[in-house]
Amino acid sequence: MFGPMYEHFRERPVHYRAESGSAMPCTDYQMRGIPSGTRIATADGWRSVDMLAIGDRVLTFDNGPQEIVAITRATQFVDDDTAPSFANPIHVPAGAIGNCEPMVLLPEQNVMIESDEAESRTGDPFALIPAKALVGFRGVERFRALRHFDVLTLHCENDELVYVEGGALILAQSTIPGAVATLEEIGRSGRPSPYVAYRGRDAADLVAALAADDALTTGQATAYAAAA
Repeated sequence: MFGPMYEHFRERPVHYRAESGSAMPCTDYQMRGIPSGTRIATADGWRSVDMLAIGDRVLTFDNGPQEIVAITRATQFVDDDTAPSFANPIHVPAGAIGNCEPMVLLPEQNVMIESDEAESRTGDPFALIPAKALVGFRGVERFRALRHFDVLTLHCENDELVYVEGGALILAQSTIPGAVATLEEIGRSGRPSPYVAYRGRDAADLVAALAADDALTTGQATAYAAAA
């Protein structure tokens, strides 16, 4: 839709603004959220995250259409020479994790993968890992953005997995950063995602297992072609 995401960050004008209901301040380095221009599956079809508003319904992995109850926005500043490498965004080629188009993720954004290794550990093949754990897998790589860009976070009543760019799944957390609970809200919070979130070495192990499966599949396909 937008062509290479690098071009998206070169050309798209960026303006910071806070959505009604948002309490998230503009910070130097956003580590989670959805970069502007990313397409989200909604009850009305695929729409750019920039075009969504409170009250719109997004399609979720577990619970069908769910209403957006808040949107938080910030700007990612990563285009100067002093920006830390840990904050660099992640480029995900088409097809790497179910996405039909190339897309950009932030390093700490949780994404869903389906893994035999995860199933052997917990009995559930679905698992959440931070996007940074994917670097090196199926062409996923970090890059330095050429300009600032907007980052949006969609919040539903509960934690939900939402579809992005044709089929990838990312976690949209119910918690609103910086929000102050009222007396009525104290003790009441959205349900967390039912999936295990792996980090660090555990996340790296899951991705390594996926890479090994890819290598095995490629080897089998090569052997079949040679025998044909």
